Amino acid sequence: MKDIIIVGAGGFGREALYLIKEINKVKQKWIIKGFIDDNLEALKGVKCNYEVIGRIRDWQPKDNEVFAIGIASPRAKEAVTRILKEKNAIFETLISPFAQVNDYVELGEGCVVTNGSMIGDCVKIGSFVNIASAMIGQDSLIDDFSTVTGYVNVASAYIGKRVFIGSHSVILHGRKIGDDVFICAGSIVFNHIKPLTKVFGNPAKKANF
Repeated sequence: MKDIIIVGAGGFGREALYLIKEINKVKQKWIIKGFIDDNLEALKGVKCNYEVIGRIRDWQPKDNEVFAIGIASPRAKEAVTRILKEKNAIFETLISPFAQVNDYVELGEGCVVTNGSMIGDCVKIGSFVNIASAMIGQDSLIDDFSTVTGYVNVASAYIGKRVFIGSHSVILHGRKIGDDVFICAGSIVFNHIKPLTKVFGNPAKKANF
């Protein structure tokens, strides 16, 4: 069995830890070693039976180690995975035993699909994408480093790179979301969204905050 290390010890890192435990209950795949985080006190005051065992920037991957991404921020995910990939780190894709993943779904390296997620037929998901208890409609495409949070409904849409979709948002059928878009929680996206835009509301409009 490989040792697994979670990259990032914040809230999503602990979600990744829980997911690894659930996968191991079905079939023992990994030995959990702990977290790496540039904040060595990230778990201070938090109830957790694993520790931060080192800094991301200092960690040198070993032959028997694999990694799981525990970071929700798209830009932060991209930065830390590049640091570790340059050192030949290998990232696991984590899929909850309680997620529904339909036929012909493609998932890239380092994805995390949590409990309650539903992914329809023929969905293409890039590398280092987080799907957290969300519904992804058939034929959707989600590009690298994006994060789809709880109770989001993506209806056969195109989601670019480094997109963050806040909880309870809806992306309507056929919409195109450009790279580096931030969609605030509860937004309903009726129109295409240009890159580098932050939107909010129903219907979702450009936010000025």
